[in-house]
Amino acid sequence: MKVIGITGAIGCGKTTFANIIKKMGYEVFDADKEVALIYENENFLQLLKSVFPRVFNSNGVDKKLLRKIVFSNQQELLKLEDIIEPFLHQIFVHKINETADKKGVMFIDAVLLFEKGWNHFCKKVICVTVDPEIQKNRVMARDHLTEEEFFKIYHLQMNNDLKCKMSDIVVDTNCSLEELEKKAKEVLRNI
Repeated sequence: MKVIGITGAIGCGKTTFANIIKKMGYEVFDADKEVALIYENENFLQLLKSVFPRVFNSNGVDKKLLRKIVFSNQQELLKLEDIIEPFLHQIFVHKINETADKKGVMFIDAVLLFEKGWNHFCKKVICVTVDPEIQKNRVMARDHLTEEEFFKIYHLQMNNDLKCKMSDIVVDTNCSLEELEKKAKEVLRNI
């Protein structure tokens, strides 16, 4: 089975591109969506509480506070990633095995594809990119962030130009949805 990675920095259009691939009938492992589900796992919550006890309240995890902590301090972000990674990796490997029987190709949509070494699972990697100003505006509007909050996140991630250089295919998402769908079809023809 062939695994194709889709990556790109925050706000570059990675999820939009992956959703187009999904609409075309391909299996897409959405790492962000799976991480959200991990927050329902009791074993994960116990580990999280042992490292970040102050983000817990009577309603469970205060994700806004956790986000503020980890995006203000790279060491804290790495601690969180180290807790999440084993759970996510296990789900991903299970999904590969499950999908291998059904189809010849599967995509993985992951912002940290290179950072976590998941590119080694991939036959090819697609990196989506966009002009940095558009990227900033997209994220600020979507996540209701200030410019300062955006740059905290931006500077904690691998530079998207570097991701593009490490990838096999680069897709610029500064276009209409219709044009992006055409680009996705072209990419599919070349993999």
